Amino acid sequence: MAMKRGSYRTGRERVERILDASHELFISSGYRATSLRDIAAASGISHPALLRHFATKQEILTALVDRLDREHRDWIAAGADAAGKSPSAAETARRNADARGWIPLFTALLGEATSPEHPGHELMRTRQRVGTRLGVQMLSGSGGDERSAKLAVQQLGAAWDGLQILSLYFPDLIDIPTQLATHEDEMKANGLPPAPALPWPAPRPADTVNADPPPERTSRARAVEAAARLYARHGYHDTSMQAVAEEAGLTKAALVHVAPTKRALLDLVLAELIAPVEDEPDPYGRLRVLLDRPRWQAAAEIVLMCEATVPSHPAHAQMAKRLAHSLASTADDLAAAQSLGEEEARTSAQWLVALALGGLIAWLYEPEAIDLGTLIGSALPAARRGGPVGAAPSSG
Repeated sequence: MAMKRGSYRTGRERVERILDASHELFISSGYRATSLRDIAAASGISHPALLRHFATKQEILTALVDRLDREHRDWIAAGADAAGKSPSAAETARRNADARGWIPLFTALLGEATSPEHPGHELMRTRQRVGTRLGVQMLSGSGGDERSAKLAVQQLGAAWDGLQILSLYFPDLIDIPTQLATHEDEMKANGLPPAPALPWPAPRPADTVNADPPPERTSRARAVEAAARLYARHGYHDTSMQAVAEEAGLTKAALVHVAPTKRALLDLVLAELIAPVEDEPDPYGRLRVLLDRPRWQAAAEIVLMCEATVPSHPAHAQMAKRLAHSLASTADDLAAAQSLGEEEARTSAQWLVALALGGLIAWLYEPEAIDLGTLIGSALPAARRGGPVGAAPSSG
């Protein structure tokens, strides 16, 4: 029995050592760029020994975020007052910011686990469901009906997730605790905003009866779509050129003719599917675009955006440019449409862009529970809503 206890203790110590080493590597190099062999070396064990505890890198990330989540729940329980009231969203955000690596690790898992194939998918779905249920219970007694409480909780969660992504790209610009504190103060002062009586209407389907037949798809179009579909499932680093060729139904030589390197293929996907819209006359039109794409395209953008928060990622500069454009153009439009001051327009734009990003992520996890059009549309200033925002991305 003593040997068994010792063996168990040694195993647990080794698991914790693996998680500690992974934590440091994921922060310094990024999750996708870190290999299992890197983790084994940093843990001081062999690669086969590592595989006895974790079969994949995804399992390590899921275990690491689960460990941080447990620590987080313990902190919330310890911080509850005598009446059982938990720390506020702003207080929780300050704690998250102080917990080294929490935001980048959570964001990495948040993006990549949108794929149903990912071992952390159910963990993140459950996390979202539990958070929504508890939030509705807390808000239902504040004078609003259950639908309004559910929408308010979903919007808060979505904006919070989006703000965390923005903070990794613009750490000196985004102040998450202040944003959340302002939102909480507005809720206390104005009460729970009522949910729309009807879901945000979807646009009419395009007339396909007299439409021209689709042109034959080029090798370039097939390669770009295949790469994006694989990014949505596995991310950039774990997607090989051979896998893209097979997904696209091309030979490796034909793919190399389209894009000679893995990086060149990524640049094509960014340019043709995820490029910033520099001449978009209506920044809110950018939000509508989010809702008018197939699921695989939306998922590819989210996965790339979450993994490219690391400056060394080849998509980092492009993603930062796209987000900066969205923030600036939305702030300019708010200032013009509502006569807001520069600071108020800037912080309001951060909230709206974050809400759009986080709402899209929430929809990728729970498409049957998230009415994405209403989630985003009801948060837009009334003067700028301009009709239907759109429908959720199609599942194609």
